[in-house]
Amino acid sequence: MRERCDIVMPVWNHAGETVDCVNSIKRYTACPYRIVIVDNASDEQTKKRLDSLKEENAGRVVIIANPVNTGFVKAVNQGMRFSDAPYVCILNNDTTVTPGWLGEMIDIFKGNPGVGIVNPSSNTFGDVYSGAIKNLRGKYQELCGARAFAVVIKKEVIEKIGYLDEAFGMGYFDDVDYSKRAGREGFKTVKARASYVYHKESVSFSKIAKKSDIFRENEKKFISKWGAQLRIAYVLPGAGREREIEKISSNINRIADLGHHAWIFTKRGLNSKLRLIDHEAIRFFYCPRVFFGFFAFYKIWERRNKKKLDLVLTNGPAILKSFKFFKSILAANVMPDSDFVSIEKKISVISFGHCEPLTSKMSRAKQSQGKS
Repeated sequence: MRERCDIVMPVWNHAGETVDCVNSIKRYTACPYRIVIVDNASDEQTKKRLDSLKEENAGRVVIIANPVNTGFVKAVNQGMRFSDAPYVCILNNDTTVTPGWLGEMIDIFKGNPGVGIVNPSSNTFGDVYSGAIKNLRGKYQELCGARAFAVVIKKEVIEKIGYLDEAFGMGYFDDVDYSKRAGREGFKTVKARASYVYHKESVSFSKIAKKSDIFRENEKKFISKWGAQLRIAYVLPGAGREREIEKISSNINRIADLGHHAWIFTKRGLNSKLRLIDHEAIRFFYCPRVFFGFFAFYKIWERRNKKKLDLVLTNGPAILKSFKFFKSILAANVMPDSDFVSIEKKISVISFGHCEPLTSKMSRAKQSQGKS
């Protein structure tokens, strides 16, 4: 018998979506649960519908009514403080759950004591739902940070690090910040491969004025606290002996653990030799064996105005020499992969050197392209 999970659901109007979400929970949740709806001063029609939900689900639905809209983060914290369950799930009301969604996430905790926060698979991550998802039971992928549209947190994490940082106000970056704080205490944030929740995305936020300003302001807060998330290219023309394979694998895993993207440019076949964790931040880009260095250079150069790479690492002496010579064209730092202590220091300098949010830089780049 699984232990109970309290499902904290902030609500601001959108009665229809809330009813649909609660109905999907009732239909597809086999493990013990209680729904804690935090009503952020919804309109009268929504309040009446929420009262009906409470009556229809006696003992299963609790309502905390706020006289004013306190914002997403404070509403979530209200629900988390109210909860006395071993697990707390934060769930947006614009979601639809699927069979076994919650039980699978809780089972990930059971088999992996180092995991503290679990997301489901979702269209939000680019996942597609199918019956074959059941074959992935017990498997998970590590994440750079949680997405709070649907996330389960074990009580031990809450007791150790507290609640969401209310400095993030209406929302955005509060969830990733929470994962960073949990990670600092040794807890992993992961995605349960066999759990799936469909997310309509931004139903409530679509009604909030100046949401782009809120996003940018919270992005500034996050970057000043944790640094910017970097894209790091790892150019691998090959890997020799076991010792080098071990070193490269360790470097790539460490980049992902630090919360940065590791984009690996290599030849097909080398990926199977590396011992990498299953992490959302690790991606492979394959280049042909003939003129490998040229194609790797072109792929990195091609991204300089879109998804710019901040740092290029390589174990190839010839590639290192040529990439350093043309680094102004790449618009990226270039380093050998031999000394990861130096690499980690460089990553920190670049990450905290982002004085303005990445979105602002991207917006400026688009504007300049439009003028040209």
